[in-house]
Amino acid sequence: MTANSVFLVMVGGQIESGEFPGFDDIYCKYCLHYGPDWLITSGLEDGITQMTKKSRDERQQFVWNFPLDVTFKSTNPHGWPQLIVHAYGIDFFGNDVVRGYGVCHVPITPGNHKLRLPMFVPESTSMLQKFRAWTFGTRPEYVDVKVLGQGEGREGMIFIILLISSL
Repeated sequence: MTANSVFLVMVGGQIESGEFPGFDDIYCKYCLHYGPDWLITSGLEDGITQMTKKSRDERQQFVWNFPLDVTFKSTNPHGWPQLIVHAYGIDFFGNDVVRGYGVCHVPITPGNHKLRLPMFVPESTSMLQKFRAWTFGTRPEYVDVKVLGQGEGREGMIFIILLISSL
């Protein structure tokens, strides 16, 4: 490759479904986090799904089938794109509250990929903060979710199914 060479990464897929036991009425937001040498040439960097109720069958899944379609251009693989998904629901008081955050890298190989994305929810550090958060409906959440693309070791029990195709 010459110094001015670029490569393209095309991502097409969908945020298919999710499992959030004990909740109803969930919607997701997503954004893409990538390095400084990357540029989106087509598609959207972020988006929001419709709100959905869990299915009435034994699986009790939330189904969005929300499309993702973006093309990147880069000169350097450093900062490979990551998909950040954050799910929200309505609490008892009618406030939108975070039901989970999850992060995954866009697959590096072409083809069809089905990913299970572990989700986590931040918690208050003290009982006083937990009580205040519950009372005022201001539960802990990230101001800038792109900070999640810089961390490691996110684990959890809630999953969202992603279908991603990259060419």
